[in-house]
Amino acid sequence: MDAEEMRRINHRKKVRYGYMMGVFLALLWGFWYVPGSLMWVIEPFINLYEAVELTHGEIPAMLVTAVLISAANALLATIVLLIWNIHLRKFREMRRTIVELKAVQKYLIAAAVFAGPMAVFGSYLATGFAGAAFSAVAALAFPVVGTILTTKFAGQRLSRRAVAGILTIVMGCISIYAIGLVEEITSGRMQLLGYVGGLMAVFGWGLEGLVIAKGMDISEPDAAFHLKMLSETGIWWIIIIPILALAGIPILEYVIDIFTNPAALLVVTCSGFAFGYCTICYYKAYPMIGAGRTMGLSALNAMVAMVFLFVLTGSTPAWTVVIGGVLVVIGLVLMFYEKKENLESIRGEQEAVA
Repeated sequence: MDAEEMRRINHRKKVRYGYMMGVFLALLWGFWYVPGSLMWVIEPFINLYEAVELTHGEIPAMLVTAVLISAANALLATIVLLIWNIHLRKFREMRRTIVELKAVQKYLIAAAVFAGPMAVFGSYLATGFAGAAFSAVAALAFPVVGTILTTKFAGQRLSRRAVAGILTIVMGCISIYAIGLVEEITSGRMQLLGYVGGLMAVFGWGLEGLVIAKGMDISEPDAAFHLKMLSETGIWWIIIIPILALAGIPILEYVIDIFTNPAALLVVTCSGFAFGYCTICYYKAYPMIGAGRTMGLSALNAMVAMVFLFVLTGSTPAWTVVIGGVLVVIGLVLMFYEKKENLESIRGEQEAVA
């Protein structure tokens, strides 16, 4: 067997592994919306909501509850990634990333801001105000943002197929946002912050993908995304939650209950496990099959989320969400389908789009 044949065999194995990681990414991300929706209706999160609603009103109560849910998710996901890196013995690499690769720190911190206070918080807002199925499907538009940013800042050219995919995704988003918005306005039950949260998730994850990719080009992925998650946790627990507590919001009173209430701890652990390991799968798949195909596979998370929610909770999404989700998935397939000979793109190289 010559060197070229060995290279092709090794490449095929890498591509298969990358696609497997992409499938696990979709499954875990889809499942993540289930505990995300449950946290809105269990103690201590519902208790915090009721306490803040009495003194500040409904909208501040929803915002504060979303903060605590986001912070709990980040903390448990960080613990999951800690266990992962202990298993891989990557602490020396984490130390090197912090001490020697100072250039990467700004990318990791920026990614933490875009992912946590923007994307994850927005996703939980969308879940609380409009439902988990809406949140999952609305966030599917983030690859459009990532593609536009890549075109703008990395010089990537868009093919006709990519443009057709973007237009199809936009049509899906119109179905999710505009039609649903009209229905809710006419029925008198509009939840505007749900749509705002969906947009925050779209732009947050799109921006995170751009900056974290730059950071990972000069760092080790396992160490990089753990440090990114650690930064995200710090933003919630060192900055945002203390500020709310100093402002008179009784959020600290309910933190201990998360870890002493068995039901809450189970749900938050499931959320952290799903979020932590879907992050691992995302950044494992990205250098093996390329960012485009990884984001395309991640789009399946909305369909997975709707199936999980229907089976476990009996929740049926609105027809606009279903139609919008189908259109977005079709758009993603158009946008990221590539010919077989283009499957050798890796991190740091532009992907050829047919």
